[in-house]
Amino acid sequence: MKFIKNLVEYYDELFPVLEPQKALYSEFCSLYSKPLHFLRVCCGSGLFESYLARQGHDVTGLETCEELLRTANLRRRNQLMSIRFFQMHPADMVRFLGKHFYSVISILNSRILFLGGRQEISAFFSDCRKLLVPGGILVIQAVNFENREHEKMIQLPVKESMRARLFSEVVAVSRQERRISMNLETGSGKVMPVVKDLPVYPLLPCEIEEFAESAGFQSAEFYADYDKSEFTGTQDSFVVLIK
Repeated sequence: MKFIKNLVEYYDELFPVLEPQKALYSEFCSLYSKPLHFLRVCCGSGLFESYLARQGHDVTGLETCEELLRTANLRRRNQLMSIRFFQMHPADMVRFLGKHFYSVISILNSRILFLGGRQEISAFFSDCRKLLVPGGILVIQAVNFENREHEKMIQLPVKESMRARLFSEVVAVSRQERRISMNLETGSGKVMPVVKDLPVYPLLPCEIEEFAESAGFQSAEFYADYDKSEFTGTQDSFVVLIK
């Protein structure tokens, strides 16, 4: 991800925190005593984590990208907020974080696709189960590859803001492996690479159910978006609440 620095300036615009997302996480507050303990895996610039911390919650963010982590740490200006960010790979989190401590663990913006193959993703579910309190929730938001396994090239929906557009293309290398390339186009028409031929695993909803059950979770509720609209399997992306 050596070109990720080209995205940092525009990250919050292209991956905004919208009201339905805030509303969904507010629902979690009725399930646990305050403060809730939130863990965000692959937290990006930390925008959403800062919002949660301002609501009085305890928040931890993990990020592998140094440039994004630097942006996240710049938000920690109010020392009264209970928030921290670590440069850490998800595979290491169960070694360094408190077990049975977190109320909600999230991995959003399709970042779960970058964790590796089936073995690594299955291990991620197991690790999340160990870190969550009894009855805790794992939230995943990701692009939907359902019924697209045989497509050689997939153009993902373009993310747009007033100043930039982010184009993503997923190309099949084999049945189990795909590679993603992402390019950023600024308002002036300049095109810059963000990632090039980076391996991703085309995770399917049925596999999420499989991994969740193997890890000891009891249910997986799929929605088309944060507003809990119906997921029919045809939408470009989904949100799943795993309990």
